[in-house]
Amino acid sequence: MKILFAAQRATRCFLNHKQYYLHGASNLGGYSHASMSIRLPKSLFYGHQFSNSTVLNGTASSFRSIKDGKKHENNDNFEKKVNLAITYNCIETIKPASQTPYDLRTFNLSIIDQWFHDCYPTLILFFPNKKVASVTDVIKNLKESLSQILTRFYPIAGEVKNNLHIECNDKGVNFLEARVNQSLKEFLRHPDDEKVRELVPNSPRIGEPSIGNYVMGVQVNTFSCGGIGLSMSATHKIFDGHTYFLFLKAWAAAAIGSPERMSPSFVASQVFPNNPSLKYSWPAKFTSTESNITKRFLFDSVAIASLKAQPVSCTGLSTPRSGPTRMEATSSLIWKVVAKASSIVRSFGPQSPHALFSFVNFRKRVSPPLPYNSIGNLVLTATAICFPESQPDLPTLMGEIRESIAKINSDHIECIKGEKGHEEFSQLLRSLKDLTDVTEDGDNCLFVTSLLNSGMYELDFGWGKPIWFYNINPGFSRIVTLNDTLKAGSVEATVTLKFDEMEIFEHDHELLSYATVDPSPLNFNDHST
Repeated sequence: MKILFAAQRATRCFLNHKQYYLHGASNLGGYSHASMSIRLPKSLFYGHQFSNSTVLNGTASSFRSIKDGKKHENNDNFEKKVNLAITYNCIETIKPASQTPYDLRTFNLSIIDQWFHDCYPTLILFFPNKKVASVTDVIKNLKESLSQILTRFYPIAGEVKNNLHIECNDKGVNFLEARVNQSLKEFLRHPDDEKVRELVPNSPRIGEPSIGNYVMGVQVNTFSCGGIGLSMSATHKIFDGHTYFLFLKAWAAAAIGSPERMSPSFVASQVFPNNPSLKYSWPAKFTSTESNITKRFLFDSVAIASLKAQPVSCTGLSTPRSGPTRMEATSSLIWKVVAKASSIVRSFGPQSPHALFSFVNFRKRVSPPLPYNSIGNLVLTATAICFPESQPDLPTLMGEIRESIAKINSDHIECIKGEKGHEEFSQLLRSLKDLTDVTEDGDNCLFVTSLLNSGMYELDFGWGKPIWFYNINPGFSRIVTLNDTLKAGSVEATVTLKFDEMEIFEHDHELLSYATVDPSPLNFNDHST
């Protein structure tokens, strides 16, 4: 048995370091991975440290799957926990089709990239594979097209050198193949957050340094029906939501052989250069993952229309419109109910504020506008304040959100350039600290990020467009993500709160008059899988 175990472990290590080249022969002497089907540990995925208890530099003392800090010594037991059996076939490294020129080997991050917290946002797209492409062809095409576009998105094939730079050393992107023992339709009947997390790459936990790690990991999941779940995990040091979409759009175009060639613009670090003397640290209260729970809430088009029929109460910078946007409508309701739940659980004082931080894509807000294909963190945080004890109504909260976002204008953005950026970000962190100091655990703050109108549902890798898109909270304690669905005009909100807050939030009568809790994505569309 000892000999058998040693041989199995050696095989796993061997597969974990296999590399995929398009511009030359494999360095494994023609070894074919197609004949191998072996359950592999995902814990080796990023090649370096991603858990304080496990350091992996090419070898490992034990093979463990680590999810959210929990160790699972036996993969089979963990699969039973989530009622899902997944076979991890192999892990490869996809390198650029051609080498990155020497003069491009160091990629400078912007001051906004520098400021962003170390974390790995993750997303997954589910495709029904209506064109019945074979699994072998799907994976082969994904690898080849990924290798092609990495020559243009060359920083993604590197590794994080420090908080200021990415080393563009063509180390590559880790690529994991997995098979799921369910049909896509069966999986999507009840896709809770923990279940979906089994289909995404392992990555460093929030707060752990990304230095020395891959910029991105990819996991391709094939379901028993031929359906596909394509997931990615990438460092927030270079990826905002729009960058994610740009990369996926370029990859999809390459996969179908489209003549459209999207190349990224790297102007962010030129317009907003980093500052080596700056030291930023996000309040730890924002990234506590203990006792958190994530649930989805669907606002259908009828509910959205009802919310948008309400007027927006604006008194400041912004110009009133006939009604709120989908983002303003859903964010105001969620904020109102979260603030109420938090005040019940934590007993805020009458003058205790509750803050909503909205991440705002400012590519079009700066003067002159930045190119559409600009990559990096080109977002700033808008801060809106309410006082739960005053029981603010929805029009008031919509107005607060609108006015906070309106402040992210060209004048404000100009303030983060050069040396002025130091004081701007320092002031923001001071404001964050002041707000979180009001309560012991920072329970009076909520983050909102919106991917509405992002175009995710238009992506086509050759097997049809996705039927569901989901992004996973990388570790923030209170955050809301707003996504489109296939049904026009609706919104799916993914909400992460403390357990005691969620218990109140998900049973709130006003919320439930507009939203459905954890619906099946199969209800969003007319596809069958």
